Parts: sequence; structure tokens; C-alpha cells
Amino acid sequence: MLEDVKFLTSQRAYEFHPDDLRLPIISSKPIQGALQALFNFQSTAIGTPMATFGEVPLTIPPGVVFNYGVWKSPENKLVSIRFLHFEQRRIVIDVEGSSVALASIYKQIQLLLTGIQTADGSPLIGEPESVLDYSEISARFSFPLDAIISRPLRKLLSRIAKESTLVPTLVTQLFSSGQQLTGTATIGNHQAFTLAPRAGTRLEDHIYFSAAPLDSEAHLSYLNELGAVLRS
Repeated sequence: MLEDVKFLTSQRAYEFHPDDLRLPIISSKPIQGALQALFNFQSTAIGTPMATFGEVPLTIPPGVVFNYGVWKSPENKLVSIRFLHFEQRRIVIDVEGSSVALASIYKQIQLLLTGIQTADGSPLIGEPESVLDYSEISARFSFPLDAIISRPLRKLLSRIAKESTLVPTLVTQLFSSGQQLTGTATIGNHQAFTLAPRAGTRLEDHIYFSAAPLDSEAHLSYLNELGAVLRS
């Protein structure tokens, strides 16, 4: 079992069909103010959001960015919302902690905007066509990370490295069959599985950082299964 599990970040993107997210009205001052008040965001701005779940196209308006808010759960617990982004076809929510709060936060956004229509009678947000998740977890494992490397390869690398210590990092990206490769996956890629030593810790602590295109619950389950496989 993993120890000292900490949910660092959970993000969710709600993606919409073209014209089902009416960004010009959402960018207006009344809607901005209502969303800012709903979650007590410390700042809001019109601008192009940073890329998270894919490229952000340059549009007019470019998008709406809300930073550093809070959501209170029915159990009276406070969840830190690091940002809320409105793009042309995507709403992205980022919280510090598990993914549990994300659906409830999105529901509050829906309730606020329900009933507000554009001049052509369309709602401000339609039904999302897809939902994407990403999460980051740190935890203490019961094995050194070089266990992911086969024993013969470990011996070879150790001999070549001589007095140095091997610090492996695993980055695995998912591609559909027949899809053309677009490049090597990197740490921070929202479509990749990443496992690496946690910055600021010692190697002997066996505390690792993991990122995955999963919600936090599925992510933790994957890490527990991975630990069981490597221990065996």
C-alpha cells in the first residue's frame, strides 16, 4: 500500500461542440462578476488561458481567466480552486486536492448560467461532448523507482554510470492505433503517465510524483496496482 498520499492537483475539462459555449456573453462584465462572486475569485481577466488539455485558439474574445477561488462543500469543507478557464470550446477547472469536488463546482456554474440566453435564444453553455481528467499525486512507495527497469538493464546502466546514482523517470503517452506520433511525451503533458522522484525529497525516502490523464480516484487505484506489480 502507498503511504503519505497527497492529492496535489485535479483538473477537469468540459469540451463542447462549436458554438455551444457562448464565450462573448460569458466574457461580459455581469457574467464575470457573478462567477467571481460565486467562488470568491481573487482575480479575473479577459485573456487567452494557458494551454492545459490542448492548444487554445486565438479568438475574439480570447477567453476568461479566474484565479484563486474557493468552493464550500455541503459538509462545510473548503476546496481551493486554483483557476477556472473559459476557452472557445472548453471549460477547465483546477482544484488543489482530489477530483471529488470538480463535478459539484461545474454544477454550480451550470445553475448560475441556466436561464440566461443569448439574443438568438441559445443557452450560454450547452451539453459537453466530452470530459477529460488529469491529476497529480505524491506518495511514498515501498520500493525504489529503479524497480521499473529490468535487472539486466539496471546492471548495465549502473556499470556505465559508475559512481553516479540512477534516477529514472517514466513518461508514457497514450496513442490510438494508427495515430501519427507528434513527438516525445514530456513531464506535465496532460495526455501522459508520469512517474518520477518528488522534487525536494531524498531518493532513499521513496517519495514519488505521479501525473496521469485520470481523475484522482482512478489515479490512486492505478498507483496501488502499479505498486503491487513492482513488488511482485
